[in-house]
Amino acid sequence: MKNNVILVLLSYFFTISFASANEHKEMYKKAFEEQSQMIKGEKPIDFKRAVFITENVFHKNTLSYFNFCNRITNQGNHLKNFIKEKNLSNYKTGGNYAVFNYMMQPSSLNDNRVCSYDFNDFMGRKDWTKMFVTKLMDTKGGNCHSLPYYYKILCEEIGAKASLALAPNHIYIKHIDEEAKWTNIELTNGGFPRDQWIIQQMAISVEAIKNNVYMKPLTQKESIAMTMFDLACGYDFQFGEDEFYSKIVETALSYFPTCIPLLMCKSNYYGGLGMKEQKKISPDPKKLKYYYDLQTAMLEKINALGHKEMPPELYRKWVESVEKQSQKN
Repeated sequence: MKNNVILVLLSYFFTISFASANEHKEMYKKAFEEQSQMIKGEKPIDFKRAVFITENVFHKNTLSYFNFCNRITNQGNHLKNFIKEKNLSNYKTGGNYAVFNYMMQPSSLNDNRVCSYDFNDFMGRKDWTKMFVTKLMDTKGGNCHSLPYYYKILCEEIGAKASLALAPNHIYIKHIDEEAKWTNIELTNGGFPRDQWIIQQMAISVEAIKNNVYMKPLTQKESIAMTMFDLACGYDFQFGEDEFYSKIVETALSYFPTCIPLLMCKSNYYGGLGMKEQKKISPDPKKLKYYYDLQTAMLEKINALGHKEMPPELYRKWVESVEKQSQKN
């Protein structure tokens, strides 16, 4: 009798857990559908909304978009007042200057609390929320993902322009300066590095630049593709890589075909399928070869684009060196 009761309880809790997981997956599908509508031009592109979607679904739709927008709007109003007080309205980069000051310079604009780099689990390996703008807004600690995202959101809130740009394992900001030339903003240390410095420090190949892999300002659709990459990563963190995960990656790649993070996701997906087949009691040699060939083709494509991998530990040392250099200045 006791054993039967235990079996019934286990069955009940398994059913509840399974239903909860399925409901959460449905939330991801709805989030993906909305981002897909943006990137396909079926609804207006809204980077702020696309970012919120990825973070909210990870939290099982428990975040409030109204509150999120309210916080952005309130900060936007403070920034607009700052622009008026400093007579920046006639400058093309007035908005960029205001957002940079709010994020990087201690003042009454930010209650003397600047945004800083959070070195604890900065790749989000243990806690994916380390990548979130909502986490940055709450704690003032971010990384090379949330910092440029937040900067772009605030710029768009006040009518300024800012573009995301990629480097190996890294995201930074590009915008047009007063002389109508592109300038770079490095939010890990609040600096304005030149292209040559980025190329040298991040070991970016000539091929990668020619193939528009790194250092180019992303279009709005490519920026949405990056939020779809985030959606795929969040889904992988919670449920692993499956056909839906692959669908997110494929859709994003169709609008951003040279995106190395997305191409790596596709390569890892094929590798994962091969590993699953290999673990079977009687693996199918044809399937093993098929998945191996697909993964090899993806890796060859990544190499052909000029990408050179920068190990996380090496990236950490780079960020720390940049931080030390900024403190000297």
